[in-house]
Amino acid sequence: MARMIYLAVFSNGSRPAHWAIWIPTAGLPGQTKGKLLHVTGNTATGFHLEFKRNYNLESTNSRYQIFDFAQVHDQFVTDTPGTSVMTDTTARDRLESTALGVTPPGRSQNPFDPSARNCQHWIYDFVESLIAAGYLSDDARRVLQNAPTRI
Repeated sequence: MARMIYLAVFSNGSRPAHWAIWIPTAGLPGQTKGKLLHVTGNTATGFHLEFKRNYNLESTNSRYQIFDFAQVHDQFVTDTPGTSVMTDTTARDRLESTALGVTPPGRSQNPFDPSARNCQHWIYDFVESLIAAGYLSDDARRVLQNAPTRI
């Protein structure tokens, strides 16, 4: 059976928006609890991969938008049991294993350069890896191309 995953776009002030893959926990109403797959950091210090589990979107202080992103087979996604919010880098399913193979952007020589690699670039690379592995269809690229880079 397939389930929908989403692109989460968070306001980041005057900087480019923060992008993450949002996977709601199956079977819960409202789709506000789940996990974020993303890189966190900044262009001055570099980024690192993070899986934020049992995360509640309603707990964020940032403005955000959620976009339908892609259908993925249930067998490729593992929900985290319990209710405690956890952050780690240990892969528990195929999407997360794929994320481990995508290098986060490092420290930029010029962190104020608007073209410096950031979390949005990592999401593009991650999605390309998911498409190459056969976990997502090519349609996912279109969602990224149309996603806001600032909100």
